[in-house]
Amino acid sequence: MAKTKKIKAKVDLHPASKLPRRFYDIQEETSGASAEQKAEDFLRKAADRLKIKPDLSQLKFDQVKDSILGKHVLFQQYEGGDPITGAWARVDINHDGAVYNVETNLIPEKSLATSAKMAANAPAIGEAVAVERAIEATGPADQSYQVNQAEAVMYPVEGVPRPAWKVVIVREQPRGDWKVYIDATSGDVLYKINLLKAQHGKGRIFDPNPVVSPNDTSLKETSTIPDAGYSEVQLRDLDGGGHLDGPFVTTRATTSRIKQTNFDFRFKRSDRAFKEVMVYFHIDRVQRYFQELGFANVLNKPIAVNIDGRKDDNSDYSPVTKSLTFGTGGVDDAEDAEIILHEYGHAVQDDQVNGFGATPEGKAMGEGFGDYLAASFFFDHKPASMRPTLGNWDATSYSGANPPFLRRLDSNKLYPRDIVGEEHSDGEIWSACLWQIRASLGGRVADRLIISHHFLLSPRSGFEDAAKALITADAQLNDGRNENAIRDVFVARGILANPDRDNKRAGIPFAAIHSNRDRPKPPNRARRSFVKGRARTW
Repeated sequence: MAKTKKIKAKVDLHPASKLPRRFYDIQEETSGASAEQKAEDFLRKAADRLKIKPDLSQLKFDQVKDSILGKHVLFQQYEGGDPITGAWARVDINHDGAVYNVETNLIPEKSLATSAKMAANAPAIGEAVAVERAIEATGPADQSYQVNQAEAVMYPVEGVPRPAWKVVIVREQPRGDWKVYIDATSGDVLYKINLLKAQHGKGRIFDPNPVVSPNDTSLKETSTIPDAGYSEVQLRDLDGGGHLDGPFVTTRATTSRIKQTNFDFRFKRSDRAFKEVMVYFHIDRVQRYFQELGFANVLNKPIAVNIDGRKDDNSDYSPVTKSLTFGTGGVDDAEDAEIILHEYGHAVQDDQVNGFGATPEGKAMGEGFGDYLAASFFFDHKPASMRPTLGNWDATSYSGANPPFLRRLDSNKLYPRDIVGEEHSDGEIWSACLWQIRASLGGRVADRLIISHHFLLSPRSGFEDAAKALITADAQLNDGRNENAIRDVFVARGILANPDRDNKRAGIPFAAIHSNRDRPKPPNRARRSFVKGRARTW
């Protein structure tokens, strides 16, 4: 680990720029200054290492977020008056007022000087042209869409920011929340990403579903659910208007939604409103659980839900509209409490880290956390054989397993050997790690730790970043008592290098072990003879 000259801390470096990306194990004295002032003081000390101006004139204070870990102070980097996409710094301050962790992705001053010259000498396209190019890049112009945002920004290309337009477009067909960066000089698409976080599954709306209760794995989508499969519950804190609107969830995004002035919402599966009730109840209940764990400001507001806004077998969370939409293909997704909580997990992460999941590993962590949240929350509701599985009711229409399931949380996948580039599959690596941590620490301790570590992540965090963030969060919440248990899980999975094995990873791919350059060469005396086109060696 490298060390700063002015700051006593350990440092992780960016693999490309070799500049600090994270300071941790920081030895800083507490002071009575504000969180913003403490953060600025630290960044001034680190300016030489970060290669930025020590007066911080390239940074603008963004906000202070409070969490159970302390305060998190965020800064955005600018050039020529425009924000630089992905260029930011976050300073984490504990409850004693000391800086304990810092993560940055700042552009060095030298690159900004190059960027300024490029911008001064280049022609620029206007907003209207940029929007038109973004629409073309996301789908047919004759299909329904809405331009949610168009903003002049700087977008780094090979480390040098260049003038660009950020355009956010919401589409229904094909469905997506698109963020597109258009080169403000050439009009070329620099980058585009669909922000929509999709769960490819089905749904149910019991406690958590009729396969689990009354433990009947023979049920099918067409089955009549016995009365024993239903639970009567209290719907808390309705706002009194007769709809399912409360402090943490609203069904206002659902067309022709139910209204009961007598507040009697006791329906069965054959009634469309049954899905509204279950979405309201399960989201409301898990949010109250978060607050019991100490998270007073994690998505502590109503989230809009459309119970049947998709006709296919998919559901999604939209970071643009901040809403959930469930599909009706197969078993209706809003009938499945585990699918509901999985999708809510995406919303939780987006609330904690705006734009979370901007990398393939980040997307996989999003899927893995959603699976973990549902499986952990319903752990005590399920028989032992179903606890490490997800979507038992949803899966009745396509799974041949007994019990049926969508995904598991007890896979034996290793990193990076089993990475395939599909977020749901790769997410099973992450969910398996979280599941093991839960088994070691217990449900509430693990849930609190796992939710809290999101505050230490960035939109571009990967598996290793998150593993280290969990260790840092444990140091703040539990005085590091669980560090060894957490580290052991990630070392065994290959996400962290093994210091006892020369920092090798457990999940090194077979091809990397047995590459051609590593294979032993045959002895010089070997003779080769070709028989029917095959080489044979004695």
